[in-house]
This record gives sequence, C-alpha cells and structure tokens, in this order.
Amino acid sequence: MAFSITVDSNEGELLPSMVHAEEKVRLEVGDVLIKDNDGDNTWIFERKTWGDGLNAWKSKRLQDQISRMIELHDNYALIVEGRPSDFYAPNPDDWGHFRAFLNRLSVEVLPVVFTDSIMETARYINAFKLRLEDNSQGHFVRPVTAVKSSRNAHHNLLQTLPGIGREKCKKIYGVFDNLKDMMSNWHKAKDEGIVKGKTWINVEAFLNKEWGSQGEKPLIRQRKRSESKQMKLEDLV
Repeated sequence: MAFSITVDSNEGELLPSMVHAEEKVRLEVGDVLIKDNDGDNTWIFERKTWGDGLNAWKSKRLQDQISRMIELHDNYALIVEGRPSDFYAPNPDDWGHFRAFLNRLSVEVLPVVFTDSIMETARYINAFKLRLEDNSQGHFVRPVTAVKSSRNAHHNLLQTLPGIGREKCKKIYGVFDNLKDMMSNWHKAKDEGIVKGKTWINVEAFLNKEWGSQGEKPLIRQRKRSESKQMKLEDLV
C-alpha cells in the first residue's frame, strides 16, 4: 500500500524537500502527516527542537498540542530534535525537568523519538513511511542469535528455533537422538520440563508451519483513539 507525506506549511522549505512531501499545507495539528491513499491509516508527528519544546512545555502549549493530536488521530508521536546543549535555558534544572516530562510522556501517552538534527529527523520519517508501506511498522523484529561452534553444528541449528538459547539447546540435544526424533516427539521437551509455556508453543508452531507461510507478525503495540487517552496532560510534570 502506498503512503504519502504532508508537511505543515509553517515548517519552511528544508524538511518538506528532505522527506519528499507530496503536500505542504496548514495542518490542523502536528507538523508531519503520513497517510495511506484511503486516509484510513494515518500517523501524525509533532516536531520540536529542545529549545522550542522546553518553552512550549513551560507555557503548556505542548500539552495542548499533544491533547489535540490524540483527539483527532489514532496514531501519533512526538519528535524531539537536537541536543539540550545547543539551546539556552534560564534555569539549568529546566532540562532535567523537561526530560522527566518527556520520559513520562513516552510511557503513559505517546511515543517520543529523539533525533540529533533535521537530517536525522528526515531519515526517520522516510524510514517510517517505508515500514508502513511494507506492513512492518509496529512489529518487533527479533534477530536470530546463534553461537557458532565448529564442534557441534546441531547446537548452532537448534539455537535458531524461537526462544531457544545455548543452555536449552544443550538439554534438547541430550534428550533426543537426532533432529527427526525431535520433530516427531517434540512433546517430550515439555513432558520433561526442558521447554515450557509459550516457548514450547512457539517452537511447536514453527515446526508445523507450512513452507512459505509468513504467519502473523508479533504485534508489539497498536494505538487506537480512546477516551482514556484524552487526559489532562497539563497534570504531567
């Protein structure tokens, strides 16, 4: 599915050109909007430098902007650009208080993304759009971890199974006679308490998955508009 990028008209010329924006218009909320052709799947981003973000937070303008994003969109995030050392603060403690506010936001309200420059912000937006288009956004990608050993190739192979680490693979190796025995009698791993719970279920599903089947990707988090999100952000300190 194709997605397009719209940038708020107040953002100047640099960011729209760097993210290859299709439109530059006055957005009701936020600074960057990514949406599909039907408008059913949208993400809105509010972009702040540390200096502007600090001032907006102290005046409660930032809290209002975030509340309006939550009211009008299902998916939203805050981008904080640059470094505190690049900006002036009347009180040095302001940076610590502002960071504490951002940390709380990221846990309780919306994702907070940190970038060092407008170039990194543009790279993040472009990469985000690509992930939306290939349907990988919002899914956790677990890298395969295997300990290479010239002494036992079967240990290396077993560690590529979902949730199987070095210690579990050694125990599995000791229970079964060979790979054919393991795949035919995988229940023995659970019966003998070697692999239990979700790990056993995940390996069982992996062993029985049809060739070429992609299956469902593990969804980490899906944000939907809800009344519970329309909180009083000015109470977050």
